[in-house]
Amino acid sequence: MSNCKEWVIPNEPITIGYGHQKRSFREKVRKVRNTLLARWAYACPINKLRVQFHRWRGMHIGDNVYIGMYCIFDNLSPEYIYIMDNVSVNANTMIITHFNPVDRFNKMFEAQIRPVVIKEKAMVAVRCTILPGVTIGEYSIVSAGMVIDKDVPDYTMVREKQKRQEVDMHFMFRSL
Repeated sequence: MSNCKEWVIPNEPITIGYGHQKRSFREKVRKVRNTLLARWAYACPINKLRVQFHRWRGMHIGDNVYIGMYCIFDNLSPEYIYIMDNVSVNANTMIITHFNPVDRFNKMFEAQIRPVVIKEKAMVAVRCTILPGVTIGEYSIVSAGMVIDKDVPDYTMVREKQKRQEVDMHFMFRSL
């Protein structure tokens, strides 16, 4: 199907214009096509078809990849998503490759596209969000519900450390 070793993954972020840019007719057709394929893949009950729909959108997906139902992958630039061989991306996961704030924040943030790479034999559990520019290492596991904004090294498990927070709420009930 595909040879992950030959993929050229960009190192530098691509700067884009703020807000909604004017699109050529060809770009509009591409966006409609990507949207339709993403919708079909979203709730498709057959994994092989889900993966194929995303490949047709331009995503780089290796062999033996599982993509769960109801996943959302970036609509602006799916070609910057790289999922290597034997990866599992479970249901309701969101992968975003672009950051495009409104124009009034242009002095604080730069609108850009950054690739997301999920290396071989990694697993992303349900309801995770992976932000632009993140690389998830080989054999790594991202636990359910995580928001990943930094690279995950190889052979690492990322999980939330839940802190117990005790709050004195007596003041709310004293007047009763």
